[in-house]
Amino acid sequence: MKGVAKQKATNPTAQNDADNISPTFGIRQVQIRSTERAVTPFGGMASFFAFLERIELPAKLQENMPFVHRSPNSIPPAHTLTAFLCSVVVGASRFAHSDWLRSDKALHAMLGITRFPGTDTIRNFFARFTQGTIEAFWRPLWSSILPLFLMPEEGYSLDLDSTIFQRSGHQEGAAKGYNPHRPGRLSHHPLLAMLAEAPCILHAWLRSGNTIASRGIVEFLRERHLSSCLRAGRCDV
Repeated sequence: MKGVAKQKATNPTAQNDADNISPTFGIRQVQIRSTERAVTPFGGMASFFAFLERIELPAKLQENMPFVHRSPNSIPPAHTLTAFLCSVVVGASRFAHSDWLRSDKALHAMLGITRFPGTDTIRNFFARFTQGTIEAFWRPLWSSILPLFLMPEEGYSLDLDSTIFQRSGHQEGAAKGYNPHRPGRLSHHPLLAMLAEAPCILHAWLRSGNTIASRGIVEFLRERHLSSCLRAGRCDV
């Protein structure tokens, strides 16, 4: 007890720097306390991390990652991808939003990393992917995740559809095409294959905006990943 008291006396802000304030409405005082312990507004992410661990995603990412960093000071690619996923889960809608979590030491501890990647690190990570590395990474990863779904006895139904992504910049492949909401504006026209019973996106092609709905559909279907598990297909392109 004396040791604790001495510690508080020499460092009063360690655990006991508290103050009482009167609320704007109401009469019960509220105590505000400062602490040197790491805190986070994203404590609910613990459930997400537990889910990732349960499906063994961290180990699968490291096993199937198509490239490694040789520098001992670099952040492992699997850590970078997982950190990006965390940013998306908490509400990030662009790479720059990942900086929200860079100083959240409590979140880093829950994730099990010592450094959170910055915007440039995440952007450079995705820039390393080519069509070949995407296939090498995605196919075995998807094959290991698919059994986690409860497949109907008669098999899955495959839904094919296309949609319009409007673009305001000069992204690669963006072109003028069918755009019912903003005619004449640049867009992409992706083709999607979805499992109706899961539901999840099984496969996707990002196509130029001037592509007609059915273009490349035969080649697209040849790349699907579970032909032996399909019972029917529905097309709305």
